[in-house]
Amino acid sequence: MGFPYRDPEEARAFLLGFLERLKGVEEIHRGWAALDMVVAVHLKQPDLDFWVDARGGAVELRTEPPDAPEGAALTLTADVFHELYTGRENVMLAFAKGKIKPRGRVQGILQLARTMPLAVREYQAYLAEKGLTP
Repeated sequence: MGFPYRDPEEARAFLLGFLERLKGVEEIHRGWAALDMVVAVHLKQPDLDFWVDARGGAVELRTEPPDAPEGAALTLTADVFHELYTGRENVMLAFAKGKIKPRGRVQGILQLARTMPLAVREYQAYLAEKGLTP
């Protein structure tokens, strides 16, 4: 199974719900806050854009670009996102294979790979709560 939604509005609601859930995981929240920049994430198929605004130690999710330049941006398909968060795809290999196209200062983002096991657990639980299978 790939990313569970193809309708952009359903996909956006699902994705933002998951990302809000991740903000509640202390280690993940600390990692994002330490970036101290705006990170854009551009998903394709369906096309969804969101920004993680981690300036000043806060972490805010935005569906519109914030008033600051992006420090980094990642572009990937929704299916690759799903594969990463179900644990079927390794984030470092996805970068190496070009499945994730980075722009800007992505070194800090790469350091967040250590939090992926926590994020995978949260994603699988989120899927189960929605009645979806990984």
